[in-house]
Amino acid sequence: MTLTEGQIKMMQEDMYAELIQILMEKYGYTLEKAMDTLYNSETFARLQDPNTGLYYQSPGYVYSFLNSELILCDYRI
Repeated sequence: MTLTEGQIKMMQEDMYAELIQILMEKYGYTLEKAMDTLYNSETFARLQDPNTGLYYQSPGYVYSFLNSELILCDYRI
């Protein structure tokens, strides 16, 4: 089954919302801080590229990449 561009976009947006929620719960971030953290991360850049297939993975799996960035202080804020 091939997904349309609109379906991929919707899956990406759902993933962003899930990751922001996780950041708020795990790190106690405000909504603004969680959004800034995600949107300035390498993980977000990879999520935006449909060729990576990350949008199709579970939020927990994708969060593991984002969390590694945060632990290693390797993110662009």
